[in-house]
Amino acid sequence: MTTLKLIVLAGLPGSGKSTLAEGLSRHFSLPLLSVDPIEAAMWRGGLLRDQTGIAAYEVAQALAAEQLRLNHSVLIDAVNPVEAPRAAWRKLAAKYRADLKIIECICVDPAIHRRRIDARIRNIDGMAEIDWARVEQRRAEYEAWTNARLTLDTSAEPPERLLAEAIRYLA
Repeated sequence: MTTLKLIVLAGLPGSGKSTLAEGLSRHFSLPLLSVDPIEAAMWRGGLLRDQTGIAAYEVAQALAAEQLRLNHSVLIDAVNPVEAPRAAWRKLAAKYRADLKIIECICVDPAIHRRRIDARIRNIDGMAEIDWARVEQRRAEYEAWTNARLTLDTSAEPPERLLAEAIRYLA
């Protein structure tokens, strides 16, 4: 990977984006910025939960900008459910003349998706695990993407095959 890239992994909680993001970070030796640990750190720092959603994205964008400024490609792991954060990633990529690569993870099989959510233990200090009702609520709020992207159904293939497909997409 020689071209400067801003790689955004998106999708509902439990869709497999964090697993894929970690694999890509290891494979390409890229920094990985994840919105959930950023938001949890804000809560531990005393900020109220209703104040941190957009702010966590702002922090991730500032950290990504610093990496891009240093001419380092960077990976983002965030739900990115609506147009506002998506537009911010596009603007950031344009500012640093980085190639924006979007990978949207979906889990088409609701039974598999629910099992993942019910069994999930991420150990993010200060952040409780999400429940299925909240995933369903997030699904109702999730806007369809209009950007070019790679969409991976994580219920259809094993993680190593999905990682290989993502690596080919980014190469």
